[in-house]
Amino acid sequence: MLYWTIIFPKNLFDLNTFQLFSNTIYLVFLSSIVLVVFSFISNYGNRVTKSKFLNFLTTFSITGYAIPGVILAVAFITFIAWFDNTFVKAFEFNSIKKIFIGSIFGLVIVYFIRFYSLAYNGLKTGYERINRSIDESSYLLGYSKIKTFLGIHVPYLKNSVFLIGILITIEVIKELPITLILRPFNFETFATTAYIFASQDLLEAAAVPSLFLILIASTFILITSKFILKD
Repeated sequence: MLYWTIIFPKNLFDLNTFQLFSNTIYLVFLSSIVLVVFSFISNYGNRVTKSKFLNFLTTFSITGYAIPGVILAVAFITFIAWFDNTFVKAFEFNSIKKIFIGSIFGLVIVYFIRFYSLAYNGLKTGYERINRSIDESSYLLGYSKIKTFLGIHVPYLKNSVFLIGILITIEVIKELPITLILRPFNFETFATTAYIFASQDLLEAAAVPSLFLILIASTFILITSKFILKD
């Protein structure tokens, strides 16, 4: 890929690198925020309530990582279309297809289903290192559950959140089927751009976005490796 980029530099200059990078980071940022927030809620909820139903629901929700992205995307579109035709139109409401299909909102939802296990298990591992006696001591000192969560749990788990963010970033930037199927019109990332060029047999042009994809992923992988070794 580096060879094709050097031989055909025109493909590099014709590529809207800034826009592709912005779109990719935008998806990474939104997905990371949603995944981390819900992972905190579910992990802390399981820790405080010890609810069997919540534990079952959380365990069931992490199975999305085992399902291929293309199946998740098609299943999501099918469900939204069925729900819209069956319930929304029955009550004569406006169609919801545009909200979920071909939108960033729908894209982040399917990312959430696909990568929730990464965020949940990452925080769960961090929570297992926090002895429950710390929570009890905090309550005895007059701290509420919210203050204990914000003052003790969040600072202690900041390294876990950092690692989770890197792992989510690596997964999102290289995720092709979900992004390709559910992305908004004229919204491209490095992965979708490389696929479009490759599908048109423009291998020289596909080399440039592929190279950027490898560089970004490699950078985050190196950061992750350094973090793990340091830890």
